[in-house]
Amino acid sequence: MMKIFTVISKILSVVLAMVCIMLVFVLGKMSVAKMTGDPLPMVFGRGNAMVMSGSMEPTIPIGSMIIIHKHDSYAPDDIITYDENSTLVTHRLISIDGDTAITKGDANNAQDSPIQTSQIRGEVTAVLPNAGKVLLWMQSPLRIFIILLLGITVQFLLGGFSKRKQKKTKS
Repeated sequence: MMKIFTVISKILSVVLAMVCIMLVFVLGKMSVAKMTGDPLPMVFGRGNAMVMSGSMEPTIPIGSMIIIHKHDSYAPDDIITYDENSTLVTHRLISIDGDTAITKGDANNAQDSPIQTSQIRGEVTAVLPNAGKVLLWMQSPLRIFIILLLGITVQFLLGGFSKRKQKKTKS
């Protein structure tokens, strides 16, 4: 019975550590975005965004988190994210002609207005379904506080249990 509890406590510790790392990541990204005014801060040519509309369904569902990688060039059929008046748009690249690109959402009937290739922020290289919903949920300061408080409490209780167990085994 004690062995099962030890395994469960180790699993909980890892999960809580992962949640805390995600919180730090989210808070860091939010801080950088606020300071720079950039809707897509890129670190080492990579960034992430949350999908808020269904224009790319079923390829990219609403609530997904997408990982975006900046490249030197893009080709038709790439799924790209571009900046349109400080709003990020993720659509499929239909064509490029010089400095002009045409895009279209997979679920849309019509192509978008032409954009400048300089507006392209990067190509979508990974889609994490529902991860965006979790990150959006965690962005509330009250929820962050509650999660951190819960994590600290669980770690304290598990740590206290381990110390009591060690004392019993020494006796």
